[in-house]
Amino acid sequence: MKRLLLLLLGLSSVAQAVPVQALYPDEVRFVTANAEFTLLHEMGHLLISELQLPVLGREEDAADQLGFMGLFLLHERQRDADFYAKLLDVADYWRLEWQRQRPEAPEVREWDSHALDAQRFFNLACLAYGSDPRQLEWVIQMTGLPDERAFYCPEEYQQVEYAVNWIRQHFARRADQPIRHHLRVEYQTPPLHLPEARELLEKVRASGELEGIAARTSSTFALPRDLKLIVAACGEANAWYNRISGELTLCYERILYFRELARELPRLRQTALQETPPTL
Repeated sequence: MKRLLLLLLGLSSVAQAVPVQALYPDEVRFVTANAEFTLLHEMGHLLISELQLPVLGREEDAADQLGFMGLFLLHERQRDADFYAKLLDVADYWRLEWQRQRPEAPEVREWDSHALDAQRFFNLACLAYGSDPRQLEWVIQMTGLPDERAFYCPEEYQQVEYAVNWIRQHFARRADQPIRHHLRVEYQTPPLHLPEARELLEKVRASGELEGIAARTSSTFALPRDLKLIVAACGEANAWYNRISGELTLCYERILYFRELARELPRLRQTALQETPPTL
C-alpha cells in the first residue's frame, strides 16, 4: 500500500516529468496521508452500503471514522512519530480547507450531510489525540483542540475502535465461506490534455497494488455483489462511492489538489514530533 500511494502521487518518477517544484518530505507525507484517507473513507461508504452496516448519526461522520481507523489497520505496527504526523496531516487537510480564502469554493451548508470543515478538523484531531494521549499531548497544542473536548477524546477513540472491531468480528467472511463476489479494479484512460495522469495510471496499473487491495477486500468480507474500484481523471478533485452502480471512483485530480494544498502546510509541528519518542 505504501508503494501504491507513492505511485499515486507520482512523487518518485512522474514528478520528474511534470514541471512542478519538488515537494518537501513533510509535504510528501501530507499528500500520501490524505490520499490514503480518501480511499479508505470511500471504502467506508462501500462497506456501509454493501454490508448494510448499522450507522447511528450521519454516514459521512461514520465514513470519516472508518477511514481514520483504516489508517491504523493499514500501518499496523508502524506506530512512530511519522505515523502520528500522518494522522495530524489528515486533520490538517480540513483545517486548510476551513481557513483558505477561496471565494469560488462551494460552501458547505449547515443542513449538508457532511460536517463543516472546521468540525471535521476537530473531530479528526480529537481521534488522533485520543488514540494515544500519553504520547500525543502535543496534538492539543498543535491543533488548538480545547481542553473541554480533549478530555473526552480517549473515550471517543475507544468507542470508534470498539465499533470497527465489532464490524470485523460480525461481518468478516467465514473461512469455510466461498468468495462469490469480487471488488475489481478498472482503469479509465484520461484525456490527452492530462499526460501526467496517463503516465501515472500506467504505473499504478503495472504495480498491481490496487488489485491487491481489491482482493483483500473480497476475501475479508462476503460481498453481496461484484463491485468496482475505478481510477480515472474526472474533471474535478473528487472521490465517491455510487451505491447504485457499486462503483468507487478515485480521481487523479484529487491527488493533484492535495499537492496544491501541501504548499500551505505549516511546518511548526516538526519540533514537537522530534521530541516525541517512537511508540512500538
